[in-house]
Amino acid sequence: MVSRLAASRNEEAAEFEPLPTYLELAMAAATAHDRPKVRQRKGFFLWRLSPIEKAIAVGIAGLALYGLALIGDGFLLKVKAELSQVLLKRAFAAELRGEATKPWPWADFTTEAKVRAPRLGKEAIVLSGASGEALAFGPAWLANTPQPGDEGTAVIAAHRDTHFRWLQYIKPGDTIEVTRRDGKVLTFKAGEGRIAPWDASGIDPASNGRHLVLTTCWPFDATERGPLRYILEAELVDGQVTGSVQPVNTKPLYRIE
Repeated sequence: MVSRLAASRNEEAAEFEPLPTYLELAMAAATAHDRPKVRQRKGFFLWRLSPIEKAIAVGIAGLALYGLALIGDGFLLKVKAELSQVLLKRAFAAELRGEATKPWPWADFTTEAKVRAPRLGKEAIVLSGASGEALAFGPAWLANTPQPGDEGTAVIAAHRDTHFRWLQYIKPGDTIEVTRRDGKVLTFKAGEGRIAPWDASGIDPASNGRHLVLTTCWPFDATERGPLRYILEAELVDGQVTGSVQPVNTKPLYRIE
């Protein structure tokens, strides 16, 4: 009985304890922000995604990797193209000195000439034979046609999106220069360009006169190869040795079938 009375008195005393002062409340509020926050455990973000979100994330990552691969491949091709042009020019310079030289040991072609469009400031080393490897590195002289400057019609072909892209900008009357590997510099006068099917080009290698044909696929902005060809015909106007190139190489010109 006595214990019950004591407990009752303690409860009544607790009810009438003094209220916290303003200072105590302010200190309590200030220290509340200093309490360390309980960190929630986080796992790898993919595990927190739904199956659909995971599929989208994987797809985006795959596209990004594919884009990087394309950029790297394009950069590598550009480097290879630049390096190959340096090697081709070096090999052609050796041919002018009378040295039989391949651009690189495993090449299945040689350098035969250099074609230049002075007004456009464009030039390219012409290779022997129109094989796939040769056309990948530069214009190729078709071996079943005469050498540029010889009697008949010489034909040089190249891809429209690389070495002969500038062909579309040649105007009638423009000068086209061809330097053969025997040192002779030939000047041709460009005529009108025309379009014809590849199997009905109308080109006659045995025609009278000394002509040059530069040809490539058409249209120039196409992404796939088609049956049409752009054909630019030119006529020889000066076959004398001009400029600083001297005919050091006196070996007979030859064709690679």
